[in-house]
Amino acid sequence: MPKNAGVEVKQSKLPRAGNGLFARQAFSPGDTIVSLDRSLVTELEIERMLDTCAWCCQRGATDPFEKLTATAMGLPNGTTEIKSCTGCQRVGYCAKSCQSKAWKHEHKYECKIISVEGRPDLPPQVRGTIKILGRLKADPKSEMKNVNDVLDLWPASDAGALNEIGVQNKQRFKDFDLLGTAGWHYSGYPKIDGLDAKSVSTGMATNVLSNSFTLSSPLDSVALGIGFDPLLCSANHSCDPNAVAAFNQPGHELRALRTIKPGEEIFIKYAEVTNPFGVRQAELKERYFFTCQCAKCQQGVDLEAGQFLKRPEDLDVAFHKRADTLVTRHASRLSNHLVPGSDIQAQKRVAAIEAEAYAVHENKQSTIDEVRAAIQMCINSKMWGWAQQPVPLLCRRLFSQYFESGSIYKAFRLGCKLHFEILPALYPQEFYPDRLINAWVVSTLINVLSGPAHQELYQELAQGGLELRLLYFGFLFYLQTHTYRMFGLNTPFGTVIGNTYKQIMAGVSMTERDIKQKIEPLWPSLKALASNVSAEDL
Repeated sequence: MPKNAGVEVKQSKLPRAGNGLFARQAFSPGDTIVSLDRSLVTELEIERMLDTCAWCCQRGATDPFEKLTATAMGLPNGTTEIKSCTGCQRVGYCAKSCQSKAWKHEHKYECKIISVEGRPDLPPQVRGTIKILGRLKADPKSEMKNVNDVLDLWPASDAGALNEIGVQNKQRFKDFDLLGTAGWHYSGYPKIDGLDAKSVSTGMATNVLSNSFTLSSPLDSVALGIGFDPLLCSANHSCDPNAVAAFNQPGHELRALRTIKPGEEIFIKYAEVTNPFGVRQAELKERYFFTCQCAKCQQGVDLEAGQFLKRPEDLDVAFHKRADTLVTRHASRLSNHLVPGSDIQAQKRVAAIEAEAYAVHENKQSTIDEVRAAIQMCINSKMWGWAQQPVPLLCRRLFSQYFESGSIYKAFRLGCKLHFEILPALYPQEFYPDRLINAWVVSTLINVLSGPAHQELYQELAQGGLELRLLYFGFLFYLQTHTYRMFGLNTPFGTVIGNTYKQIMAGVSMTERDIKQKIEPLWPSLKALASNVSAEDL
């Protein structure tokens, strides 16, 4: 069977959605629906062009401490060395094999263009367009299908949609033309028989800008660049998706989240689907210019009203003064956070608290104290539970901050709360990427806490029933069991998990079954530790 023969692209059943991706066969949870060796457009962000391989997207650590830590953990970025292209000195590669593949497929069309002295680094959308135009000019017959597949996507294929975008966001509409013209200009104004190359360039830039997805490694979550592929991008959004995308550097896969029947449309998420209705709709409208009409969104805010621990009218009086101040601060975005209620002032107060929490999360400069205070505000208001957004987003942000700042034990406790209580409530599939990545980081933290620098704490925890060296195996077995269902085995993440499992098990005399029996009576103590994490002692 040809690759990706299990799916087909045809008219979606969603209003005004254009084409969609449909199953031609049945898929079970964890099955691979679509597998791409590399997306049609795989472009690094400007700041990653010299420390990340332009072909396989493997980043090499340049900070000495990160390099040392990554090497000790067995992560590929600890040993990866990126060498610049001798021709342009603007992009780099981790190996001659990657450089050779890149040159044959795409880099030969851009090398001279981006090497011009004094020329600024070009945005990824422009570089991707230059490469497609280069291939189209060199081999129109072979590349034309790719070009047509790109141009058939929304919004370039829908004149009405483009007009609407021009009304909603004039700057974005200008960006379409600017980036398309730039691609055509830097390509040397190519003349391609029977085609208006400038229009083709603008259409491609438009669709890449509108449909691209962020590329990041599951091992460190560093944003690497953008990806775009007509087949992958044919999958429409739903706030209750039946599939999820996984980036395997440089490949991409769609994996089934639940059973999918033949003829069923395949949906993925374009935005965080656990966010409140108004937040989801605002993000989708701003970035993708559509109003989601999935079954979940058709229930609107009524679906989320019951998720609050109490009614807005019952917000403790102690929070009123602060909430009233936040109402003024976030007046322009309150509509994204309003929930049903009988008292508009009470609704505004709760909406303002939620808006403040999201503002803290979205601010890249927010400190540990600010993120922690936002969590405490939500939890102590007794309106939000730990698994209700925006608390999970803030917890994950704080978890990363603790890890990066070297607050190992604090990160470990919060990571356990995420593992046992928060992430399972949001993502029920044990192989969901967020759950796997969190488990990997927690296992790493346990390794650190089991080391000589933390012996006193280790002994204290052991006396309380937390034998960390044994508990580590619980996370290792979890990862070994579920990783292949999301990332496969022969991928950077799958390889790290597989190698770690082999190395650890080779160093112990017990079987996996015997170790599991020893872990079983300890596991409740770890769950209790997670449960006892409160807003006050984060």
